[in-house]
Amino acid sequence: MARVLLKNITKKFGEVIAVDRLNLEIKDGEFMVLLGPSGCGKSTTLRMIAGLETPTEGEIWIGDRIINEIDPTKRNVAMVFQSYALYPHMTVFGNIEFPLRMAGVSKGERARRVREVAEFLGIEELLNRKPSELSGGQQQRVALARALVREPEVFLLDEPLSNLDAKIRTQMRFELKKLLSYDLGITTIYVTHDQVEAMTMADRIAVMERGVLQQVGTPNEIFYKPANTFVATFVGSPPMNLIEGDIVERGENVVFEGSELSIEMPRSVEIRGKAILGFRPQHVEVRSEQAAGFIWGKLLGVEKLGVENYGHIVYGDTEIILRLPEEMKTDGKEIYWKPREDRLYVFDSKSGRLVYG
Repeated sequence: MARVLLKNITKKFGEVIAVDRLNLEIKDGEFMVLLGPSGCGKSTTLRMIAGLETPTEGEIWIGDRIINEIDPTKRNVAMVFQSYALYPHMTVFGNIEFPLRMAGVSKGERARRVREVAEFLGIEELLNRKPSELSGGQQQRVALARALVREPEVFLLDEPLSNLDAKIRTQMRFELKKLLSYDLGITTIYVTHDQVEAMTMADRIAVMERGVLQQVGTPNEIFYKPANTFVATFVGSPPMNLIEGDIVERGENVVFEGSELSIEMPRSVEIRGKAILGFRPQHVEVRSEQAAGFIWGKLLGVEKLGVENYGHIVYGDTEIILRLPEEMKTDGKEIYWKPREDRLYVFDSKSGRLVYG
């Protein structure tokens, strides 16, 4: 296994900067997820590590060697693509065996390693089938087997679950994490735009946007301590509520005023003036009757998501989403709410950077 180190990696396509001075370390045996919207540079980063793209600037290290100039076939990395890229004319055995045959491994050794990895992934009974005879989940396992049979130092996965239906995707998330982190302990870099995948699978998450690294941290750090408004709204479902306004002193109290509402702030908030207040829909108290410190709101609609119900209210131009108590009857239109003081966030109004929380 090996550490992967990216030093000031930049990738340009003409005038377009796809990845901008990226510095990131993936520890030996770590499961790192690159998370971000389409076009943020995460897949380009993965392809540079694999050798399918060449960095415009910067260094890529695997272990103790720079691999910028090393041929992709000699980097000892394996990549699984979104489309699986199985050869339709070959059997499952032939697909898994193919990289070993290209590497000049003996026939007997090839057969042994193919059957070993097939048994490990539970696909021994599929070895004589063609890809067209397999389900999406089975094709995914074959693609994994073809990568794992090479015994790589680093495992790269580019949105590998996006073609699966929701039920299989949930199952495969668990299986992949167990296989790569717990059973094999292999260094893994996983690309996705799905924050649920990132939060449930990653040891650490690297959030990217427009080619720039926004934050690196554990799932809890990303969720509870977002570095800026982009991370705050991209990670979490529903996204964090953000309200533009002013923080002012009113007598002995510190108050946030904005979008036709006032919210009392902790005295520990030192910033004054223009700011962006943030709080997650899950971090509020909601009642059906007025109480001291609670804010009146008119429900415009309710999203029923199984055991969780989310209410939508509007103040001026700002829509706020709140998780409603499970036992609350939502046939009424009026609610009263307040955010939890220990889960309030304040962001700089110009840079969007977190300044309190």
